Amino acid sequence: MDKLINYQKPAEARLFALLLTFSGGFIDAFTYIKCGRTMAAAQTGNIIFLSAALANHNFLGVVDRLGSLIAFIIGLAMVSILHAHLKTDYWRVVCLLPILIVGAIIGLLPDDFPDYIMVPAVSFGLAMQSAAFSKIEGLGYNSVFTSGSVKKAAVAWSEYYFHHDRTQRTVALNYFTIVVCFTIGAIISAQLLPFFRMKTIWIATFLILVTDSSYYLQLFKSKQRRIK
Repeated sequence: MDKLINYQKPAEARLFALLLTFSGGFIDAFTYIKCGRTMAAAQTGNIIFLSAALANHNFLGVVDRLGSLIAFIIGLAMVSILHAHLKTDYWRVVCLLPILIVGAIIGLLPDDFPDYIMVPAVSFGLAMQSAAFSKIEGLGYNSVFTSGSVKKAAVAWSEYYFHHDRTQRTVALNYFTIVVCFTIGAIISAQLLPFFRMKTIWIATFLILVTDSSYYLQLFKSKQRRIK
């Protein structure tokens, strides 16, 4: 358990990073499949789909992707605002509340709920999640898309095997597990969606709730130990 929980820096704990990344992959796959190939977090893909929608004069496609992109940017900015103005060590706990609320509500919605409303709401929440929890054991990562982690894992493994840099082994393992968790989350989401429909998102929402609660408790215990 000590390898999964960082008692000195709880926000960088492997356990929280893996749970959030699994949830990020899960929710991104959910919106991609359910909402006409619109991604809630992978904005590189959305920009490509936005360009294609423009070329094909697909107005709704443009609205969906542009809404997701704008909401994601606003979510990132909101984390900076909260961090600057919330005079508490628990600001990251607050940053996970939007995706928890959005996920809980989406599970209650009908299947034909408009994508142009649902996806931006999810994008906003995931952006706040990714900005609030952005490190695993001191290494920068992203919990809601994985292309950067794939690159970093490949580079670290190459440095370890070909240049015998032993310090890169742990780096490579961290990024590799991040990629695996994101992939597994996306696969499970795709498999469950036909059966549970909108309620599928509750699985990821529950895991984020577990992460947020555990982080809060771990941070509280750390503060209590420092006081003693």
